Amino acid sequence: MVAVPRRGRRPRRKRIAASTTSYRVYGLSLASTLSLSCRRAGPTTRPDVRIMHAPADRFAIARREAAADRRQPGWFCARRLAGGGVYLRWRGLFEFLVSPEGRRILYRRLEHATAGSFDVYLIGQVLSCSLVALGVEPLHGTASVIDGEAVVFLGDCGAGKSTLGAALLSRGFPVLTDDVVALKRRLGRWLVQPGVPRIKLFPSVASKLLGSRAEGVPMHHQTPKLVLPLGTGQALGRPVPLRAIYVLSRPVGDARSCRARVEPLLGREAFLGVIRGLFNLIALDRERSANQFALAARLVNDVAVRRLIYPRRLSALSDVCDTLLADFEGRPSLPVRERPLGSEAADRRDRRGCP
Repeated sequence: MVAVPRRGRRPRRKRIAASTTSYRVYGLSLASTLSLSCRRAGPTTRPDVRIMHAPADRFAIARREAAADRRQPGWFCARRLAGGGVYLRWRGLFEFLVSPEGRRILYRRLEHATAGSFDVYLIGQVLSCSLVALGVEPLHGTASVIDGEAVVFLGDCGAGKSTLGAALLSRGFPVLTDDVVALKRRLGRWLVQPGVPRIKLFPSVASKLLGSRAEGVPMHHQTPKLVLPLGTGQALGRPVPLRAIYVLSRPVGDARSCRARVEPLLGREAFLGVIRGLFNLIALDRERSANQFALAARLVNDVAVRRLIYPRRLSALSDVCDTLLADFEGRPSLPVRERPLGSEAADRRDRRGCP
């Protein structure tokens, strides 16, 4: 007997799911239908973070909450929502919703978004919200690899972190991560997790340090900065032990006659140097502040923290690299100090199982 379909009813079609790609960056596994600049990874049953497109109405409540906050600047908006998630918007470019637990990111492109700008902000500022929600406090810096160990450069926006990373790259020392630095402690050592194989530079800096063949795409229409992809040998894709942290500083007085120099940072100065170098200050509460202080205390106990002072001139970068490499070769891996700083906080963090 042959089954005859009823009139007026069409057979149900199977929904074809879009192909999902797995990626790995900052020690996290990602799953998305997007083509991202992260390194691809093998498929996983449960990724740390899923990245999905959402229609405009999914952002309506978050938009109303953000509009009620008059402290938010016009071009960039970041707000911790009443439900615990985070809403981010770059006007005319894109908007994002990060779930309270950090495991889901919803996105929507706006009229002026480009593929390059979308990728930069998604895998940078937006994904850092997931890192924080998952218990990882990122640093705002650039990490380079020298003789199998990582050095991290911390500093304010425009301090020259990426430029110094590019200067070392021109000498053959690969970049590990640029902008977001995620750390994990394993077997008594801190490991710097690999970031996206790219670096952000102004065109004049890219041409000077990486040559005329260095090609990049503009970040967005409001800055001339370029995003330059890094090839094999220029960027490492595995975790690397952290050797030292360098806090970048400008010289006091006449910078024209100043040469690069390195000074040790101990105790309170080292602690504050790390605290000022933390990434993503969107949502600060008592628990997160405690985690930040515990991280800084453990870092300054375990890792040498130095201040690198030099004038911000391209012509000075050769001297800066020479000074940095000489300091790297002649200094022990662990800092010299009179007593552990914040050891009680570090012990409490160990008991919580935090990285």
